[in-house]
Amino acid sequence: MNNLKYAGSAGIALLVLIVAFNSYTTVPAGHNKVATMFGKVQDEAYAEGFHMVNPLLNFVSFDLRQQTYTWEKVQVPSQDKLKTSMDISVAFRLDPAATTDILQNTGVLKDVVTKHITPKVRSLLREAGKTVKQSQDFFLDSVQQDLQSYMEDGLIEYLQNRGVTVTAVLFRDITLPQVVTSAVIQTKERQEQLEREKAQLKIVEQQAQQQVKQAEAREMAAVADANAKKTMADAQAYTIAKEAEAQAKANQLLAKSLSPALIRYNAVDKWNGRYPQTLMGGKMDGVILNLPGSKK
Repeated sequence: MNNLKYAGSAGIALLVLIVAFNSYTTVPAGHNKVATMFGKVQDEAYAEGFHMVNPLLNFVSFDLRQQTYTWEKVQVPSQDKLKTSMDISVAFRLDPAATTDILQNTGVLKDVVTKHITPKVRSLLREAGKTVKQSQDFFLDSVQQDLQSYMEDGLIEYLQNRGVTVTAVLFRDITLPQVVTSAVIQTKERQEQLEREKAQLKIVEQQAQQQVKQAEAREMAAVADANAKKTMADAQAYTIAKEAEAQAKANQLLAKSLSPALIRYNAVDKWNGRYPQTLMGGKMDGVILNLPGSKK
């Protein structure tokens, strides 16, 4: 009998402990908890902190901090029927006021991602790709901005009534189809070759221009040298002409100054005092006169 009483007391104490341990819950920062009783979701979620609760309640915790999920190598077709691979990341938060509805209608956070966000991301990407004419256009900044805006607007509109707030959509690692990549590489190589040829042509043109300038300089130097020689020759000719003109004038003056008296004076002035030894007369044919020599 005592044993039964002891066992009963122990059972009651254990039950009290179990009830006591289940009569409170603690919600960590950045989370809330949604309670269920016998499978029914309660109307109000428990915010972060300490709470005294019904020990019969079960709790599901929701992380309310920003979440970022990334879908890698998603194939996005463009109008040219080629598929471009890219990584897309979506940053979002769960609405604290909507966690009870999320648990009741969707499930936990993982279910929100798989049932709502992932299908919508892929659907929007396919629709967005239809607006891009060529796969290589995905590298254009304007196309990426339009794509980002389209995705953000579509996800916000779709998820806001499902307790999800989208904060950002990001694209990374855009990879073109191999056929496009090869064509782009070939085009780039041709462009680089063309640039090299243009640079080489420019060098040749510069060298040709330099040679033309050198030839022009040589021609100008030759012309200058010829002009200098012509000027010198003209100066010499002018000098000779002037000298000849002066000599002629001198001769003229000298000729004008000669008179019979001056001629006789010059003859006497130049006579050395000796008579000629032989004279021939003009009218005495064959007569030769010997004159005496001058006295010394």
